[in-house]
Amino acid sequence: MGHSVQLIIGKGVGVQAFLRDWPMARAVELLSGWQAIPMSDDLLGEIEGQAAGAPCSAELDMAPAGLERAMAEATRAGGALAYVETEYFGGTGGQSAMAFADGRETMASQRSRGGGAINEALRGIGVLREAGKDEFDTIGLGERRTMADYEPEGPVRLRRATAESAPQVTSEKGFVPLWLIALLIVAVIAVGVFVAVAN
Repeated sequence: MGHSVQLIIGKGVGVQAFLRDWPMARAVELLSGWQAIPMSDDLLGEIEGQAAGAPCSAELDMAPAGLERAMAEATRAGGALAYVETEYFGGTGGQSAMAFADGRETMASQRSRGGGAINEALRGIGVLREAGKDEFDTIGLGERRTMADYEPEGPVRLRRATAESAPQVTSEKGFVPLWLIALLIVAVIAVGVFVAVAN
């Protein structure tokens, strides 16, 4: 199964400032109070339109020019943000990440073929991993594998799995619920015990 996302991760002041500065941005709740800002086509276009020829890091495959400046500005009054991108399919691919806090770059953009760059960026903005998990899974990034999973309705893959596992309700005549059958059995046993004790 693949994993392909472009996100800004943060919480609190940094996320609020980014949302205020970039009207096309919206936040999606993750675990432990963290939030993801999906890099939608509209947001990418808005950032690139304001970039005025700003270069983009060679270590980032999909980030728009000007993203570094936007993240530095959003964290200038406090807070921290990480940009993460993945592109995996069938176990091969890579990831890239960078982090900003208090208006300055705290982790230069990095690319890695396995894992590492994203977890390092997440540690840099304060994500504390849970026992048995890395930072990536601690905040729930493994649950949402594509940009479609960051739609307002929630993870597409998880919605589909929930719908498939939901119990099917039938309205056939003659259908007797299992709880009613169990209740009748208990009542018959209780009557039998009462009759036996009374004799």
